[in-house]
Amino acid sequence: MLKRLLAFFSFAVMMQFVSAQGSKPTDPSSSWGIKFYGFVRNDIMYDSRQIISAREGDLSLYAKDKSTDANGKDINAAPTFHMLAITSRLGGTITGPDAFGAKTSAILEAEFFGNIDADINEFRLRHAWAKLDWPKTQLAFGQFWHPMFVTDCYPGVVDFNTGMPFQPFNRSPQVRLTQKLGTSNKTSLILAMISQRDFASVAPSGYNATDPARNSAIPNLHAQLQYKDAKFLIGAGIDYKSLRPKLSSGTPAVVSKERVNSTSFIGYMKITSKPVVIKAEAVIGQNMTDHVMVGGYLGYTASSTAVETYSATKTNAYWFDIGGTGKKTVPGLFIGYTTNDGAKAGATAAYGRSISVSGRSVKNVFRISPRLEFISGKFKFGTEVEFTSAAYGSTSNDAKVNGTTNQLNNTRLLLTTTFSF
Repeated sequence: MLKRLLAFFSFAVMMQFVSAQGSKPTDPSSSWGIKFYGFVRNDIMYDSRQIISAREGDLSLYAKDKSTDANGKDINAAPTFHMLAITSRLGGTITGPDAFGAKTSAILEAEFFGNIDADINEFRLRHAWAKLDWPKTQLAFGQFWHPMFVTDCYPGVVDFNTGMPFQPFNRSPQVRLTQKLGTSNKTSLILAMISQRDFASVAPSGYNATDPARNSAIPNLHAQLQYKDAKFLIGAGIDYKSLRPKLSSGTPAVVSKERVNSTSFIGYMKITSKPVVIKAEAVIGQNMTDHVMVGGYLGYTASSTAVETYSATKTNAYWFDIGGTGKKTVPGLFIGYTTNDGAKAGATAAYGRSISVSGRSVKNVFRISPRLEFISGKFKFGTEVEFTSAAYGSTSNDAKVNGTTNQLNNTRLLLTTTFSF
């Protein structure tokens, strides 16, 4: 607890110092400073059964599979109730003098969510993002949303899960170039080189979460084309990852240079009108664990002495969101669907989320969640009923679910209070 308090106090003192310095011009033509923002949020949640989640259920995904006791009763058919304020956050928008002929700015943001469940309540970095802006070009560095999380087009749900596991969710260290095209500046080309940090693919036993990406020595590469005006947004992107899961494999161990390569595609659209905002997105992905989605990759070993090879599992996801544009009362509805489409047959190991090659896996997940928000000034009440249904079944060695499935449903009743500043 003392370490957490000291970390928060140090951050606050640093921000105050920067803010104080910002009021002093560095030269007659420019000045720099920081503008604080953030919110204090409390989540009150009830779930009708045990769920797959993070941070004591605050980040919810879908229902857990059945687990039967000696009498054949489902152990996971037990409801939960909890309250948490760990998503409260503090950030600063920083401006500075021009550099290299460009406008400079940055975002520094943190919250109390922690990096793992054991770190809950700890102050952790969300964004550290510095930008250079020329008239038609932006070059940015640091930790920020992965380009597959489109900041202008994501679900407006009340739940902190932001539409996971249907919406790619990932913040990563990266270098990003955004180039405006044409004379209207409404079309942009986005290119990025990305690493893995807090959101990472699943690593084999004996390796840290970020080891497969770091040992690959090849960054995650992304390209995206986007058109945006006041009422319409449309875009599409392609994403490529190459991981080296192990440095050695087999018994006795020999050097392994085997990789798991994956390519993913994203397409999205947003329509803004006076009464409503409509958003939709489709994702056709491979090895999407680092985006908090179903899937991952499979390992193949012919014998105990053979080097393990790999194949990425396929994941399809689709979501639709419609929300009001009122200033005081804002209704909305979210619908999402995702599938686990497995990989090639013959696997002996699975590395990912809710997939296996000899047990049970998720076949698909469906969600519908109506919401209603009440706003007065900087204070907001949000309520949402989130119904999520996950189909579980036995898998073969391609991680696909065949035959009979069990539909495991969870209903989350959520009330949030948010005071923004």
